[in-house]
Amino acid sequence: LTTDMQRAHVRLLAVRSDVVSEPRLNRLTDAAGSKGAVLTDATLALACGLLTVDQSPRSLVLCDKHGGRNRYAGALSEQLQGAMVTVREESRARSIYRVGGREFRFETRAERHLPVALASMVSKYLREASMQAFNTFWQQHCPGLRGTKGYPQDAIRFRREIASAQAALGIHDDCLWRRR
Repeated sequence: LTTDMQRAHVRLLAVRSDVVSEPRLNRLTDAAGSKGAVLTDATLALACGLLTVDQSPRSLVLCDKHGGRNRYAGALSEQLQGAMVTVREESRARSIYRVGGREFRFETRAERHLPVALASMVSKYLREASMQAFNTFWQQHCPGLRGTKGYPQDAIRFRREIASAQAALGIHDDCLWRRR
């Protein structure tokens, strides 16, 4: 990978992630009105934060589209403190914007691009590490408890099996479960 990146004159400047805990997600979702808005805001905060690392006046920011969303101009302008955002395209396949010399692209199946694929891998790794820590904590309080990956059907079982320990520990549901 390093050799191919050097050959293509591509370099990794930074890797950033934002682990959004359940309490924070619930609070942000309540304020924004939807989980999708929270996802867009968190994604754009990360992407725009990287612009301070990349001092190039021209750059391309690639993001995966968020569900059925096609319009990102307002959120992008807000994240960039009111910068002028020029809409180049807004369609089901992609939404493209210009802000100065920078282009922002939101595409379906964007993981075909190396930066998006890498971001996805980092996020999945962080999720797995977080779930391992989560399972370890609960297994200390519920001997014999089978861990969870956190997916909906298994989460029902897991929630039921930790209920008495959760109550004894005084841990509120909002600390463990997203409301939406």
